[in-house]
This record gives sequence, structure tokens and C-alpha cells, in this order.
Amino acid sequence: MIEQVFQINTLHRGRYMLSFFSLLILAGIISSQVPVSEISKIIFILFTIPIILYLSVRWSKRTSNWTLTDEELIVKFDNKTDIFKINEIDHIKSLTRSGGNLFVIHFNKKSPKRYWRNKLFSSDDDNLDLHHALTAHAVEYYKM
Repeated sequence: MIEQVFQINTLHRGRYMLSFFSLLILAGIISSQVPVSEISKIIFILFTIPIILYLSVRWSKRTSNWTLTDEELIVKFDNKTDIFKINEIDHIKSLTRSGGNLFVIHFNKKSPKRYWRNKLFSSDDDNLDLHHALTAHAVEYYKM
């Protein structure tokens, strides 16, 4: 039995969206209280967006290890492990999104499972190697 392990940079999407919009609203509230012109407030908000984006990614980042064997695909986080049988996977889609990919694992009889891959403010991961390994295991992998 061959076991391959791939490290993928993923995000907790809910935590990311909550922190991004919360910080953006907070920046808007702060800028509205400062007694300067409206154009200065807009410029302040525009310059804080990259900082907000960086902080949101840092707070929601969670590295995952994807282990592929002849019979299973195991997605492991620090506090959670998902195990999928290869013969139950119909296909996997990798949908390009801003800042990463959305992996959607479609099953023969269950609802799809989604994972958000992150490329922002992170080092390279094993995404391409995972793609090739899944294809070698006869798992249909669509990149869109």
C-alpha cells in the first residue's frame, strides 16, 4: 500500500469572511469618527484593505495534510480528520477563486464536500502533486 502525503494551505472560510467584514466595518466606523474630508476617509479605507486582507488570512489559515492511499483520501487538520473512500468519490473539481481554489469533492451517493485552498500570503504547497496523484489513482480531477 503506497501512502502519499501532500500539504495544502487551506482557510477556514467562515472565519475568514467574518474577520474580513468585521475589520472592514470597524475601519469604516473609525474613519467616520475622524474629522477630516470625505476623500481622506476613502483613501484611508483603501489603504487599510490590504492590511485587513492580510490579518483575515492569517487568522483563518489552517494547514491541512492530504494523505492518499490506494483506498482512501484522508484530509487532516489540527482538530479534525475527514476520511473518504476512493471508490465513493465520483470526481473532484478545483475551481479557481480569488486568492486560491475551491476543492469540491463529489461523491456517488453523498453531498459534496468543500475545502478552500489559500494562495495569499503563504508559501507554495503540494497542489500540483496532489492533482497528479489523484489522476494516477483514477480519480477524475477537473480544473476549472
